[in-house]
Formats: sequence, C-alpha cells, structure tokens
Amino acid sequence: MPFFRRTSLRAAVLLCATLLAACVVRPAAAVPSTPEISQKQEQARAAQAELERMSDELEVAVEQYNAIAEALAKTRFEIARTQADLERATQELSERQAALQARVVAIYRGDDAGFLEVLFGASSFEDFVARVELLSRIGRHDAQLVEGAAAAKREVEELQESLENREAEQVALKQRAERQAQDIKAAIRRQEAYVAALNADIKKLIAEEEERQRRLAEERARRAAAAAAARQGRPATPVGDLPPGHPEALDIALRYLGVPYVWGGASPEGFDCSGLCVYVYAQIGIDLPRTSAAQFRAGAHIPPDRLDLLRPGDLVFFGTDGDPSRVHHVGIYAGDGNYVHAPQIGDVVKVSSLTERIARRGDYVGASRF
Repeated sequence: MPFFRRTSLRAAVLLCATLLAACVVRPAAAVPSTPEISQKQEQARAAQAELERMSDELEVAVEQYNAIAEALAKTRFEIARTQADLERATQELSERQAALQARVVAIYRGDDAGFLEVLFGASSFEDFVARVELLSRIGRHDAQLVEGAAAAKREVEELQESLENREAEQVALKQRAERQAQDIKAAIRRQEAYVAALNADIKKLIAEEEERQRRLAEERARRAAAAAAARQGRPATPVGDLPPGHPEALDIALRYLGVPYVWGGASPEGFDCSGLCVYVYAQIGIDLPRTSAAQFRAGAHIPPDRLDLLRPGDLVFFGTDGDPSRVHHVGIYAGDGNYVHAPQIGDVVKVSSLTERIARRGDYVGASRF
C-alpha cells in the first residue's frame, strides 16, 4: 500500500486581509448582518473549527501510519538479514555434519590411517589408554562443533520466526492505520462540503440582504428627494453637465483615517466633518466653503435618489429629518456605498456605510461634485 504524504488541509480553508501602510486601499463595502446571517456565520465558524480539528486528527493518523510503515520496513530488512544468516548457519551445519560423518565412516572402514597410527603407535598400555582418551576427546569436540552449529541454526530460526510474527503484527497495524486515515479523509471531505454549503448559504443571505437594503435605500432616497423638492431644495445638475469629479480627494482623505474628531478642527491634528473636506480639497487646489451647509450649496448637485451617479471624491450631505435646508453633516464618498467622514466628538475619521445610514436614518439629502 502506498505511504501517505503529509498534506496541509487547511489551505484552503484560511483567508486573511493584509493592510499595507505604504498603499492606499479602497474601503470594502460594509457587510450587512441579520440574526439569520449571524446564526449561519456562527454555524460556519463552528463547522470550520471542526474541520481544522479533523485535519489535525488526520495528520496524527498519517504520522502514526508513517511510523508503523517505517518499523515494518526495518523488520523486513532484519528478516532479509537473518535469512542470509540462516543460510550461512545451515551451510556450516551441513559441512560439520558431513565432516563428522566422513570421520566416523573412515574409522569404521579402517580408512583413517592416522587414527590407527595413533592407536597402534603406543609404546605402552598406559600410552595406549592416553591415546584412546585423546581420540575420544577429538570425537567429542567434533560432535560439539556439530551441536554448536545446530544450536546457532536454531537460534537464527527462532529469531526469524519472531521477526516474521512481528512483521505480521505490523502489517495488520499498518492496514488498520491506513483504514483509519481513509475514514478521517472521507469525514473531512463531508465536512468540507458542509462548510462550503454553509458559506454558500451565508453568501446568498448577504446578497439578499444587500439587495433589500439597496431597495430600501433607493426608496428612502426617493422619499427624501420628494421631500426635498417639496421644500424647494437644490435643483439637480443635468447629468451631462456633471464634471468628472476628483477621486484623488478620496486618496488624500484615506490618509487621515484614525485622526480624532475636534470641534472646529481643519488640520491633521483634528477634524470636524466640514473641516476634513476643506482640508482635503485644499490639497488639490480647490477652496471650499467652511460649513457643511455652504458646501451643500456649492458645486454641481446630485439629487439623493441618484446614488448611481456618485463617484469617489464627491461630497455627500445629511440634513436633520432629511431636510436640505437643515444640512448639518458632510462626508467624502468612497465608492461601494461607503463614505469617509469625521463623525462626532469622541470619534475618529473613519469609513461608514452610506446605504446603511440611508436605510436607518433617511437623512441623506444629496451630493456635490466640484
């Protein structure tokens, strides 16, 4: 069976957002949330955590498999080595047995002249007895050599049997570990499908909520436009007469994210809402009026029901109860339904959702382009 290789399963599975201080990044659109979306997101987080736990479990199982496979390979190497030792022991035993047998046969037939010379060359009976004892010892030594070779062979055979038993156990363990890893991999595939389904549900719910908020914002904008018209707000600039705008103003504004709100502030030490716009546009050579109400009356006017005409860098305005005659706040449009502004005392320059504010407060009264 093939060895498993360590794989990283979490890849796919992890997304990250990197902020580069040297780069100006367009703000991402605010993601809407509802109780249903929040519940699905919590389920998805729990499912993702379980997927990561299962991935860790698979890595442990794979490492166990690899350890068993390594031990099995070592056992098989030792079996091969003992097989060679067994062949040498068998050969040595055969040679010693053959030599002993040849000596016995030679003595029995009287072919062993040296043996007879030793016996009959004795000078006395005592010498004869001593020589017989010597030959007996030689015979016992030959027999001991044979027995030693046989014992060595038995020892090698026992070792080989032990190794073969160990091999069988390790093969079973390896098969069990592989089945376990395969089961975990199958469970991971099912969990990945579950996570993907949850993420698809979340994406669908978010898209539906975004569409609902968009329609709501458009409806609020239409109502605000109608109310503004009833209160004789600014007339809309014909679309063909709108200037191209200044997206570079947004790039400058984004440099000051995090600067604290300061009442009356119009410098990087601190900004109020209109002071931020005055300072940013001054950097591109455009002088704006100091107040948000005066800025609303300057430049080309984009009515509140034409969010589709907004471009990054446009100034967006808010009036109490959606009344254009009571403008009190201004920000710089950032694209994707967001704007940059200095909100209030105790806050900092930041990006907020224009569409969410329209849906929640309905006080958007239009935009100016310069």
